[in-house]
Amino acid sequence: MSLLIVEDLDLWYGEKKVLHGISFELGEGEILCIVGESGSGKSSILQSVMGLLPPQARLSGRILFRGTDLTELSEGERRRIRGRDMGMVFQEPSSYLDPLFTVGSQIEEAYRSHFPEDRSSREKAIEAMRRAGIPRAEEKFGMFPHQLSGGLKQRVCIAVSIVCQPSLLLADEPTTALDVSVQKKILQLFRKLREEGKSILLVTHDFGVVAEVGDRVIVLKEGRIVEEGDVFRVFDRPSHDYTKLLLEAI
Repeated sequence: MSLLIVEDLDLWYGEKKVLHGISFELGEGEILCIVGESGSGKSSILQSVMGLLPPQARLSGRILFRGTDLTELSEGERRRIRGRDMGMVFQEPSSYLDPLFTVGSQIEEAYRSHFPEDRSSREKAIEAMRRAGIPRAEEKFGMFPHQLSGGLKQRVCIAVSIVCQPSLLLADEPTTALDVSVQKKILQLFRKLREEGKSILLVTHDFGVVAEVGDRVIVLKEGRIVEEGDVFRVFDRPSHDYTKLLLEAI
């Protein structure tokens, strides 16, 4: 069953059209990778699904999440879904995390914003830190972002995104700024989340990441889908010249 269905999505920033008829489906417990060069519109797809587009953006098409068209919801209704039913991992954790608050309090606040009556928010935050692979979670709970490495900060961002147990995780270039060994651990975590039944929409420019964790892949060029299919099929028998060019560049 498809958790997320995107139908004929067009997006304009002012007069500039950046997405052209984007359509795809994401099943439950599946990792779908969106790959393409910088400026191809990858992050715009995630922002459209999450409802984080800037005011000047104009969107048409449908985004169905569990059968509900997100484009028809009010901002208040979208806000209730963000974090609780779908979480997002941003590319640069240092710009996402607030330097004035401990990482534990930021995870805890993400939980309390949706479950204000639950008095176990601290325990839920520490549990999310453990699930995100943060060692000695109780100790790290009281630390500030600047006291953590880049890899640990990215894990904190993942903990923020999963603390409410969302069924859908959106990840925007989550391993770009990390070294190879830390990147591998983050990708292992995504595979573990998939095994737990989470669906992940993962944006990347790196076909190595796609090969590591992807079930299916969408190849995006200038805001258009030029190829889509099973990861092994696309790697073995790419049909579009642009896909062949990207694979040859590895």
